[in-house]
Amino acid sequence: MPKLVDHEERRRHLGAAACTVLARSGSVGMTVRAVATEAGMALATAQHYLPTRERMVQAAIAHLAERVTRRAQTIPADAITVDVLRQAACEIVPLDDERTFEARVWLVLTAEALVDAQIAEILATSEAALRANLERLFTRGRADGDLGAHVDPHAEAAALTTLTDGLTVRILTTGLSTADAHTEIDTHLARLAPADD
Repeated sequence: MPKLVDHEERRRHLGAAACTVLARSGSVGMTVRAVATEAGMALATAQHYLPTRERMVQAAIAHLAERVTRRAQTIPADAITVDVLRQAACEIVPLDDERTFEARVWLVLTAEALVDAQIAEILATSEAALRANLERLFTRGRADGDLGAHVDPHAEAAALTTLTDGLTVRILTTGLSTADAHTEIDTHLARLAPADD
């Protein structure tokens, strides 16, 4: 009887391997051969699933998004309060080893996007999805009264994305401490609370 193959699982496994290669060797080291070796998979098999550089990047970004989404789903979200938004922001910023790994991959791809239009487009799509999710949270929080009536969901989603991107770069490249990053997140979000009666 032929062996049953879980094609989606293989793609996820290769996406994880692509992230590891990117974090270790940068974009110049991300070849199908390197990803196949990292995944413990035959080169021909890896080429079947990820035949192009664009597909490898897509698989890596999908893997990162899956990791972040899985963690975000553990955040209690009965009410979209400032504390819930703080937790969401902290899932993106490199405040521990797991998030630092993800952020290194993101930063490598961000640098590559300066000279690769396909990677830039993939990252733009990923960021648009992040902003749309944040905007949905801001909209719900304002409608339920857990955030201030003054909150503009579209503008705040963009501002929080910019803040988390900036903190990520500073933590990875300038030595910004995680304590200072937490303080900046708290300061930014404090103004979104409902006004005292």
